[in-house]
Amino acid sequence: MMKDYRYTLLSLAIMTACASQYANADLKTQCRLGIPHFSGQIEQGEPETLPVYIEADKATITELKEAVYSGSVLIKQGNRTINTQQFTVSQNPQNNRFATLNNSFKYQDNYIRATGKKASIDLAGRKADLSNVDYQLVDKQGRGSAETILLRDQVRRLKNATYTACLPSDNAWQIDASEMTQYIDKEYAEMWHARLKVGDVPIFYTPYLQIPLGDRRRTGLLMPNYSHSTKTGFTFHIPFYLNIAPNMDATITPTYYSRRGWQISPEFRYLTQLGQGTIAGEYMKKDRYEDWADKNQSRHLFYWKHNASFLSDWRLSLDYTKVSDKQYLSHFDSSYGDSTDGYVTQNVKFSYHQPNYNLSIAGKKFQIFDTKNGAKPYRALPQIEFNYYKNNIWKNADFSLFSQLTHFDNDSKEMPTAWRLHIEPKLNLPLSNNYGSVNFETKLYATQYWQKAGKEQKDKIKSHVTRVLPQFKVNFQTVLESDTQLISDFIQTLEPQIQYLYRPYKNQYDIGTTQYHSLGLGYDSMLRQQDYFSLFSDRRYSGLDRIASANQITIGATTRFMKETTGQEYFNLSLGQIYYLSNSRIDDSSPNSNTDRSTSWALETNWRFNKNWNLNGSYQYDTRLDETSLANLALQYKPQNDKVVQFNYRYASQHYIDQNLRSNQYGQDIKQLGVVLGWNINDNLSIMTSHYQDLALDKYVESQLGLTYNTCCWKATSYISRHLIPTPNGERDDPTDVYYDNSIGVNFELRFGSGYNTGVSKMLKKGLIPYTEEFDIN
Repeated sequence: MMKDYRYTLLSLAIMTACASQYANADLKTQCRLGIPHFSGQIEQGEPETLPVYIEADKATITELKEAVYSGSVLIKQGNRTINTQQFTVSQNPQNNRFATLNNSFKYQDNYIRATGKKASIDLAGRKADLSNVDYQLVDKQGRGSAETILLRDQVRRLKNATYTACLPSDNAWQIDASEMTQYIDKEYAEMWHARLKVGDVPIFYTPYLQIPLGDRRRTGLLMPNYSHSTKTGFTFHIPFYLNIAPNMDATITPTYYSRRGWQISPEFRYLTQLGQGTIAGEYMKKDRYEDWADKNQSRHLFYWKHNASFLSDWRLSLDYTKVSDKQYLSHFDSSYGDSTDGYVTQNVKFSYHQPNYNLSIAGKKFQIFDTKNGAKPYRALPQIEFNYYKNNIWKNADFSLFSQLTHFDNDSKEMPTAWRLHIEPKLNLPLSNNYGSVNFETKLYATQYWQKAGKEQKDKIKSHVTRVLPQFKVNFQTVLESDTQLISDFIQTLEPQIQYLYRPYKNQYDIGTTQYHSLGLGYDSMLRQQDYFSLFSDRRYSGLDRIASANQITIGATTRFMKETTGQEYFNLSLGQIYYLSNSRIDDSSPNSNTDRSTSWALETNWRFNKNWNLNGSYQYDTRLDETSLANLALQYKPQNDKVVQFNYRYASQHYIDQNLRSNQYGQDIKQLGVVLGWNINDNLSIMTSHYQDLALDKYVESQLGLTYNTCCWKATSYISRHLIPTPNGERDDPTDVYYDNSIGVNFELRFGSGYNTGVSKMLKKGLIPYTEEFDIN
């Protein structure tokens, strides 16, 4: 029943969204139409210097001390206008003039419009006292009533007042206060003894409250969020925003989990002369979660990102994230990390830049969560780099030099440590004419290691290792263009590319510990890259410790279809493959390929067959595995930024995954079929839904539905989801063992005349597999 219901809900959501193709004016425009606007030009100057204009059916003047105007009376001074049936103008001994109204009136200036029963206005100043008033802010959402209003230049003081940002036809919520002060120029209001009412029902009281009257940031409580899941139970968090200064702010968010306890999450943002950045943290003293063994251990996350430029040539960058345990990001939803990454980084870099060179010193460390293969990550501290580059040093030849000195250390005392000095000069000679371009490049990899064996290490390592590898590469590219006969008004290009790469073999068995040679690991070697674009790269590993020999030819081509009149690209197709002329090896233990076979060949395409439709796909076939290694296909319909439907399919073979994860424990292929929909149905209602099905396991990975309802003065978002979560002990012995978390949440937000977004983009980021834009045709 659950499965049938889920698909029915998904189908209904898609049909509902697609049925609504047209909407009226956007919500912001509709809301702005419902508020008064000041007409005419705003007059500047002191009120006492501005003349007073009076129109009336009848006037009675007594010895120039008092005048009574009656009938249809209009009084105007500067930006102030009053309409009434009768009022009296009097003058005191100091020649100050006052207008007194004892019957109904309409008052308006460039800040407020009001109707009331009684008023006194100082015509020689900026003061006015109004009684029994209904008011509406000018050019801003905000209205209410008050027993009295004292207008003082940029300040409005109200007694026994109400306030709401809803339009006159909407009484969804209001705030009642015994006293309210509105600061017009600063765009905020202070309230004392405030009571929030939804409809006519009081739901919240506070002795003091600040609310915004515009788009400026203000200190105060933000709207709470409520949710419930089978993993954490009931969750409630209410953020407190602190506007410290124009260049600094902070948010402190206490969160209560009914099955875990309290968590506190502060975030501090800053922009100073020393740079800009964010410092954040998450802390839980004790976690009562039933599947968490260390009940007395605190669980926390620390995050700091900082970027600075100073003295014109110096740069500083810091990206530091650390968690208390390897399951933290699986158990908590955090804005500062994702369990799907499998690690967090801790990097700092200090650099100096000049037109032809740069110098930097850095420290790098990874905190990884999957340690099944027994390897622990190395930290690089320090890592000193010097780069030099000079163009046209000789007959259009370009020269560059990359050099790096790094110290590698490890938390495991059994792992070796090392210093590595790497020097890499490169000379590049490009030649081109109307037929194409040829690029000749030669490079030298010169590396020296000073290694120290780990404690009780069985396999001894050499204390000194020297590796020198020359490299030669030649690359030919051309662009063939013609007016295609297949499609009228289109130009087709064919861009073939061929490359030869040679690098001799050097046995690198003595670099690092022999324990991980079969895994392709060195001090900083990372996973292989095997997509189309990497086919033309120099190396198969991103690190410097494993540089495989190369004697290979790479062939590839791209064809494009572009509009003849605009040059806009509508279709491209790329295909490439490497042919090995001899084995590619890093040591004598095992070759990486066979001489009579090529590596993976790759195909990629983008096709915009309509202004709203895109098709993106890629395919890789590994001839060594004799099977498809990777494939994905995505079809997207996106008529507007807040309306998108995407169907996608992703595939990765088990052998390819095990090979790149340096493990054989994943257990099965990945065959994932998904659909994502984010749609602004009309000005009030937005929907997001997604579903990902793993065809290999015949189980779904994630299914979620979110609805956002928008009005001019409030927004409500609700969502339900069910997605895969890690096994209780963090391990996955059997691929068929799956665990799900069911979640439901509600977020209610009061609007104070700003933030009219539909909520589609925010909802699309939710979930285990967030929506990504995969199309690059412009």
